[in-house]
Amino acid sequence: MKVQRSVDGVRAVRLRMRRVRGLAVCLLLAVPVTAAGPLVAQASDAATTGIRDRNGHPFRTPAGSPVEPVHRLALLRATRDSLRDGIALADIGDRLGFWIRRDPGGKVEYAGAIHGGAFSRFDLEGPDQALIEVHYRIGVLFRARFGAVAARAELYHLSSHLGDEFLLDTGARPISTSREGLELMLQGSPASGLTVYGGPGVLLRATPDFEPLSLRAGAAWESPPGARVRFHASVDYFGWAELGWEPAIAAELGAGLARGTRVGLLLGFGPSRAEQFFRQSERLIGLSVSHVR
Repeated sequence: MKVQRSVDGVRAVRLRMRRVRGLAVCLLLAVPVTAAGPLVAQASDAATTGIRDRNGHPFRTPAGSPVEPVHRLALLRATRDSLRDGIALADIGDRLGFWIRRDPGGKVEYAGAIHGGAFSRFDLEGPDQALIEVHYRIGVLFRARFGAVAARAELYHLSSHLGDEFLLDTGARPISTSREGLELMLQGSPASGLTVYGGPGVLLRATPDFEPLSLRAGAAWESPPGARVRFHASVDYFGWAELGWEPAIAAELGAGLARGTRVGLLLGFGPSRAEQFFRQSERLIGLSVSHVR
């Protein structure tokens, strides 16, 4: 009995330490918020352009983030340990802005939106290119801009499923990753063409119970609008207390094809972006075509 109590006590201490570490990371991220005030008064046209989407609403969508619902088709090589698979990602996602309000001076604006998407993974090595996994994300967004700083709050639901043929062929057992959460992010444009963003997230409900805290941050760069060829580069980080804050990194480098459409080299490493395999680490490399309105 004493041994069992000791083991339970060690587990409780470890759990509290993980939560403290997660809280410390989120508090450190909040430090730049205290310095954001002066930026509100120093907003410039270039800075506000960098934090508005193509429809003029505040907070530009981080198109290079695998979490964001966008239209994307990618052909990739996925490596897990010594296993290599050819896979295809087929993502469908969009957003609808339903409300926006701007103050007469133009320094503050608020906007509401909803967005959602389906993120699918297919096996290119199999005879029938079967669906491996699909997960869905839908969220309600409140977006705002205060001078040269934009903010976004998202209340989201996420759920995932394994493909029927994949289940029959492999005998894999699906796991439930259904959850709801709240994510808060700030965004700024410190230089022309450069956008940076980041903020914490917390789970409100999850099946099964997961560690609640997460953190996302990233940066994206685009060449000036007047250039004959528009290049872009982006990097996105996602960390989750449930995975011991192991970094999931996504990066992309490429060029624009048309308004909102671009092609590029996609790289990724860390926990899988497929929800059913999020505890497995993998490396991804391949070509991606995406579109964001």
